[in-house]
Amino acid sequence: ANTKAWEPAGSYPPTGLAATVVGLPEWIKAGCGDAEYICAEKGATFPGDVCPASLPDLSGHNNFATDVLKADPSLYGKLKDRKTEKGVSLAKCLKTGIDNKGHPNIKTVGLVAGDEDSYEVFKDLFDPVISARHGGYASDASHPTDMNPSNLLQEKIDPTGKYTLTTRCRTGRSVRGFRLPPACSFEERRELERVIVKGLMSLTGDLEGEYFPLHGSRSFAGKPTGMTEEKEEQLRKAGNLFQEPDSTLLLSSGCGRHWPDGRGIFHNKAMNFFVWVNEEDHMRIISMEKGDNVDAIFRRFAQATEGVAKVLQGEGHDFMHNSHLGYILTCPSNLGTGLRAGTIVKIPKLSARKDFKDVCGRLGLQARGTAGVDSVSTDGRFDISNADRLGKSETHLVNIFIRGVKTFIEWEQMLESGKSIDDVIANTKAWEPAGSYPPTGLAATVVGLPEWIKAGCGDAEYICAEKGATFPGDVCPASLPDLSGHNNFATDVLKADPSLYGKLKDRKTEKGVSLAKCLKTGIDNKGHPNIKTVGLVAGDEDSYEVFKDLFDPVISARHGGYASDASHPTDMNPSNLLQEKIDPTGKYTLTTRCRTGRSVRGFRLPPACSFEERRELERVIVKGLMSLTGDLEGEYFPLHGSRSF
Repeated sequence: ANTKAWEPAGSYPPTGLAATVVGLPEWIKAGCGDAEYICAEKGATFPGDVCPASLPDLSGHNNFATDVLKADPSLYGKLKDRKTEKGVSLAKCLKTGIDNKGHPNIKTVGLVAGDEDSYEVFKDLFDPVISARHGGYASDASHPTDMNPSNLLQEKIDPTGKYTLTTRCRTGRSVRGFRLPPACSFEERRELERVIVKGLMSLTGDLEGEYFPLHGSRSFAGKPTGMTEEKEEQLRKAGNLFQEPDSTLLLSSGCGRHWPDGRGIFHNKAMNFFVWVNEEDHMRIISMEKGDNVDAIFRRFAQATEGVAKVLQGEGHDFMHNSHLGYILTCPSNLGTGLRAGTIVKIPKLSARKDFKDVCGRLGLQARGTAGVDSVSTDGRFDISNADRLGKSETHLVNIFIRGVKTFIEWEQMLESGKSIDDVIANTKAWEPAGSYPPTGLAATVVGLPEWIKAGCGDAEYICAEKGATFPGDVCPASLPDLSGHNNFATDVLKADPSLYGKLKDRKTEKGVSLAKCLKTGIDNKGHPNIKTVGLVAGDEDSYEVFKDLFDPVISARHGGYASDASHPTDMNPSNLLQEKIDPTGKYTLTTRCRTGRSVRGFRLPPACSFEERRELERVIVKGLMSLTGDLEGEYFPLHGSRSF
């Protein structure tokens, strides 16, 4: 098991080149050994360890990092001699941006992180680069993370199945405690491979799979020469193989060193879930399938990242993540979520518009040809994905993608039928969560409702002058409002004995419910023209006792003189029912029902319960409901737009 064919000394990293690299062009081989990438032919001459005394001439450069340095050259002198605790220098981070002046079509970042601390030690350079690359993301901003599939829009992108070919979600993850691929050592990369593959091999169910080291790698004991050439060809044909870096951007960054050692691909049996190990990032995670089932793709993706994280934590590691930058990855362009949700979609008419690129931007999307980042499309097939990575959560970005591509297909169908889409484009923008979501905002299902309804669907008490709803719901005002025009049971009692208001207005139950909370609906609503309303609600069980001087006469009036000291009998025994047919002929009755309510002790009632209480109530109630068996066994359906279940 530990014996293989003889090889000459120095014919494998870190002291030499692997056999699979030897036949490559010299300019690629120069970056696949142990040394930093130096290649005069490609203009790659900036050192990767120690910065020279002076900043090179950047007049011909065009990337985000060199733009920042040109705007403030003093940054170079300030940062050039600093190093992170793990020994990463500014030279290591900046080399790719100095060696590569710029891309003709895409503005590159020109900066990579050598480890997690690079973003802090060299923040004076990274922060403005991140801001420029991510649309003004502030140096003190917080990045939200949300990997909960329940928060995805439940919308079909392509109901006809005619337009979308394949869909995927992709992200990266970095393992805390290790340097990133541009700076990690030969030994670090091997240890990373070990801990990551251990996590991947622990996955079960439809995620269970196998790890295939790159062909020629000697790092993985289970496959000491890497994957076979046949396996390599299978992955290549399917577009799931990453190969040696043939870009000076990656070579200058240091991501090609020791190729192919410590690198490989994991995939599940269905080949719809892949993880690339130690390419540009520690992990590149891909979930994909034919069609447009984004929900299934994202659930697989979320389940896998959670599973691997648990194994890493058991080994004393975790993913790199912080509240400012989200998930930490090698390139600043992928910070935050690192997420790219994309689909290959056929939209020849829409994509033929001269403003197609602008239309993509309007919906928060980007389009590329199906052959890669700078490829073009000749048949109307494009790879459409979310444009942003940082500042919005994973589910937010996937929802932008879902709604955006769905809209593109609808527009393509309009164009196919000869309709103009100019007006709809002008009035359409990227999907946004409605004020995010309660308790800090409004749910998407509420946003389109009239203002007088929306006012009561957030976190605040309902105040709406248009509807006369101005009585506070927390603290009673000093004086009882004018009730001369009111007609409900509660205001009748208060008009008969106004002293009750002064007696009760400052009381609160043990759970903090005030008279104002109970009485607000009766003050705001003067009365119904045909039905006399109660005008009073309880905020919790104790409300009936603490405010009994008001509740008792209201209950008596509403329930035909029910006394304050009366006892109510309870009998839920079906045997005590009359055994009589209501409608022996079956000619008169249509449907019949029994209805009641129940409240759970220990929680405030709906008028007063908090966001968290309501969620906990849902949890315990649904747990009880889901335990029912026989003909009562069933399913729970949260309201459309709810994210609680």
